[in-house]
Amino acid sequence: MLTVFSKIIVIFAVVAVGFFCNKKGILPNSSEGPLVNLLVLVICPCMILSSLASKTLDSDTLPKTLLVLGLSLGYFVVAPFIAFFFARFMKHTPKEDLGVIMVIMTSTNTGFMGFPVTKSIFGDEIFFLIVVENIILNIYFYSIAIFQINYGHNAKGDLGSSLKSIINPNIIAALIGLIILFGRISLPGPGLEFLDMLGSVTTPLSMLIVGMRLANSNIKSVLKNRDLIFASFIKMFIMPVITFLLVNWLPIPQDVKLLLVWCSCFPTAVIMVSLSSKYKRNATLAAEGIALTTIISLLVLPVAATILSALYL
Repeated sequence: MLTVFSKIIVIFAVVAVGFFCNKKGILPNSSEGPLVNLLVLVICPCMILSSLASKTLDSDTLPKTLLVLGLSLGYFVVAPFIAFFFARFMKHTPKEDLGVIMVIMTSTNTGFMGFPVTKSIFGDEIFFLIVVENIILNIYFYSIAIFQINYGHNAKGDLGSSLKSIINPNIIAALIGLIILFGRISLPGPGLEFLDMLGSVTTPLSMLIVGMRLANSNIKSVLKNRDLIFASFIKMFIMPVITFLLVNWLPIPQDVKLLLVWCSCFPTAVIMVSLSSKYKRNATLAAEGIALTTIISLLVLPVAATILSALYL
């Protein structure tokens, strides 16, 4: 448990460095865009490919892969209904913003933030499973999340074009990796070393970017929004508890249980801002939800990792 906690402390120390560097102008706001593009378009895909290409498909890997695909799909079918239920109690939020609130409660940042944190804390086995989970997460973003964010609005004709966005570098890397895995294709040593070298940059770079974003968050504005605080509480505490209660009794491998509960502990996905802007919804509210849940995750993730490690590893 102490080892897990110490790893998380190191990871979030890098967040503090990003926060400090942004405040001091070492990493100005203008640098965030290129850094995010480098991370999403190059570094993360290399880490995904490295993980999947170095894995050997066996009688243990295949059922776990199918379980994660199926149960992750179940999560993103059930979670929107839970979010809709709680959204009905938010009386201070205009109806046109309830869709954004629901996606704040449902979505998870298991790609941008989840990949590096998971790999650093739990290693390659659990990281492999979170890459598989991310396939379903991306399908959610460009299907169910669109219906959620347009709750109370007429948005006909948007779904078809949005589904095309599901083909992004991370999904392409995951699909290629799965082909390599299931096809039992062996990459040459230098190729794996190249992917691993670039992929290893993911953790420090992504945590620096998280720190930069937190440095630009308007915490005073966030703390005035009672419904947003309530939604963030649901996202960061209630959703993980419900997930734990639903999967803990299932006759599935312990590491799959860990992965499913762990994924529910991550903050709201950064892509929420892009979706909100695209559909002309409240992108400011989305950004505030991301900031608040990310701040809460600095407490939740260390505790969750420690408890889940004790329960399932």
